[in-house]
Amino acid sequence: MDISGPAERWISTFEICDALRIGRTTLQRLKAGGYLPPGLCYYRRGLGQTAPCVWNLAECRIALQRLCAADPAALETYSLPIHSKGSGG
Repeated sequence: MDISGPAERWISTFEICDALRIGRTTLQRLKAGGYLPPGLCYYRRGLGQTAPCVWNLAECRIALQRLCAADPAALETYSLPIHSKGSGG
């Protein structure tokens, strides 16, 4: 039995990155930051933490549009701090 609606299409991580024109690391940071809610934007195809995710492209786009509308600079704030090249080493 198919529980998804006619407009829903769940795609792989590779496909969502390609469609949104973002890298896998950026996608994972957005997910970890709570910008892409589970159950709405993605779900795991298994029980473990390493089970692959499938993604709802339409819901991910809506979530990113809301993020940008709330604060256009917000897409820059979720990333990890960048360390200068001169430190450490």
